Amino acid sequence: MTHRPLTRPSRATRAAHVLPLALAPLVATPLSCAPELAAPPRLDDDEVTATAGDADMIPELQIEPAAPLDAAPPVLRLRVRLPVAAAGSVDPGRALILRGKIGAAHLRQIEQGDLSNALAERVVPSIAWLNEAPSGDLWLTVAPLAPLAPGETYAVASGSPAFSHHIQVATEGSPPVLPRLWPPPDAGASLTFGVWCGDAPLPERAAAAALAPGGPAGELRRGAVDDIGARCVRFEGEPAPAATSQTDELRLVGPPIAFADEPGAVSLDPRPFSMESEPFPAAAIACALDEVPIGPGCAHVADDQIRVRSADAPLLWAVAGEGLDEVRAAPPGELFVLAPLPPLTAIQLAVATIDNAGHVERRTFSAMTRAPMPHVVINEVLANPVGAEPSQEWVELYNDGDVPADLTGYVLADVGGETELPSISLSPGTYALVVNEGYVAEDELDPPAPPDTLLLRVPKLGNHGLSNSGEPLKLKDGGGAVMSRSPALPEPKAGMSLARVGPRAPDGSAGSFVTGWPTPGRVNIMNQEIP
Repeated sequence: MTHRPLTRPSRATRAAHVLPLALAPLVATPLSCAPELAAPPRLDDDEVTATAGDADMIPELQIEPAAPLDAAPPVLRLRVRLPVAAAGSVDPGRALILRGKIGAAHLRQIEQGDLSNALAERVVPSIAWLNEAPSGDLWLTVAPLAPLAPGETYAVASGSPAFSHHIQVATEGSPPVLPRLWPPPDAGASLTFGVWCGDAPLPERAAAAALAPGGPAGELRRGAVDDIGARCVRFEGEPAPAATSQTDELRLVGPPIAFADEPGAVSLDPRPFSMESEPFPAAAIACALDEVPIGPGCAHVADDQIRVRSADAPLLWAVAGEGLDEVRAAPPGELFVLAPLPPLTAIQLAVATIDNAGHVERRTFSAMTRAPMPHVVINEVLANPVGAEPSQEWVELYNDGDVPADLTGYVLADVGGETELPSISLSPGTYALVVNEGYVAEDELDPPAPPDTLLLRVPKLGNHGLSNSGEPLKLKDGGGAVMSRSPALPEPKAGMSLARVGPRAPDGSAGSFVTGWPTPGRVNIMNQEIP
C-alpha cells in the first residue's frame, strides 16, 4: 500500500491535544485560557462527586466501549456530553485523566491551569478532542495512551468547563489487550497501517474502523497480512491527502476495541500513531557463505530451525507454512529463529515484510532442511553467587536438539582463556552445569540444582572465576566453531543469574537474555526478572 501523510484534523475534531509525557512544562506554565464560565460550587476538599456548575448541569460521562463506571475496561475512551452552548468555551487541552480520586482542591488547580507537582505526577498521558455528533450533541472525548491498571480508580476532569467524574477499572471480564507490534516505537512513519498481536488465534473478522481524532478511515482485519498472523489484528487505512505542516504534530489513536459485537472481541493497545521517523525502505543485505536470501534478509538453514538475520532497517516479518504462523518485529540487523521445522525436508514458506511506512512485500522461500543435529546452548550463567566465589559459580548448558551431543573437545571461553569440558554425551532435552572442582551442590545460600543434574567439574571456571562485572562467554566445539554465546551485561545483584529467555532465543539478539532468580538444571522462569 502507498503511504501518504494526513492533513490536520477537520473542524469537527478541532483542538485535539496530546498531554505530554514530561509534565514539567505543564506545571511551570499556565494552560491556555478560555472565556470565563460561571464558577462551579465549591466542594469540601475531600468531596469527589462530579461538578459542573449547577448540579442539574453535571455533564454525562460515557465509556467506549460501553461499560459501567465501576467496571471500566483497561483500554477505553471517556466521552463527556456537554451543552451545545458551551462549544466556544471548551478547551480540550485542559481535560485530564488522573490516577486516583480527586477533590475540590484538585479541581481548582485544573481550572487555574496550575497543577502541583504531586497532582502532575498523577496525570495519565492522553489525547482529548471535541466532536459535534449528527444529532447536534457536543462531546468531549479523552483517550488514555496506555491501558489503565485493573482494579484502580481514575478521575477524568476538565478545567474548562469545570467538572470531574470517577471510574474504576474492572479486575476481570474485559477483552484481552493486544500489544501493538507495528509501527515500531519511536520509528513509525505511517498513519495508515498498524498491527496488534496477542497469544491466541482469533476468528476471521473484518470491521470498519478509523483513527482519531480526524484520522483515516479503514478496516480492522485479522492477520498481519492476508493469511498470515492468526493471533494478530491489523488496521489498513485509506490513502490520505497530501502533507501539511501539521502532519508531524499529529497523535492519533486506534479504536479501543476490535470486533466489539462479535465473539473473540479484543482490546487494542492505545499507544498513539504518529510520524516519528522518515520511511526506512528495506534494501536487501549481503549474505554470508552459510546463508541464503530470505526476502531482504538472510537465512541460515539448520535441521529443525532457520536463523534469520533481518535487513538494516526496522521490519515486521510475517511467515507461514510448514506449521508456522509467525509475526516478528525486528530492529535493524536483528536475529530471530523460525521453528520448529521438519528435518531433512524440502520446505516452502510464505514470507511478508512490512517497513515502518506500512509498505508490504510478499515472497516465497524454499529450502532443504538438514539432518537432525544437537543444539547445545549457554542457557544460564551465575557469575555472582551469594555463596563463595569462585567455587559456587556455574554455567548451565542445555541440549535443545533431537540427538545427543558429544562434548569431546568442547571448550568454554571467556576473555581470560578457554576451559576444556569433560568428554561426555549430553542427551536431548538435558541440562548440565559446568562448575569448579570445589562446587558444593547445596551450600544453603544459592538455589540448588535438582539432584540428578549433570555436573561437569573443571579445574577452573574462567581465568580467575567468572567476572561479576559482566563478560561475554562462548561455547566452541572441537573444531573451534562457536556453538553458543552469552552476552556481557551489567553486573547482576548478588545471587542473580543471567538467563536465556528460551533455548531458541538467538545469540546476539537484544532481548535473548535477562537477569533473574537462578534456576539451575531447570527451565528458566522469566516472570522472576529483576528490574
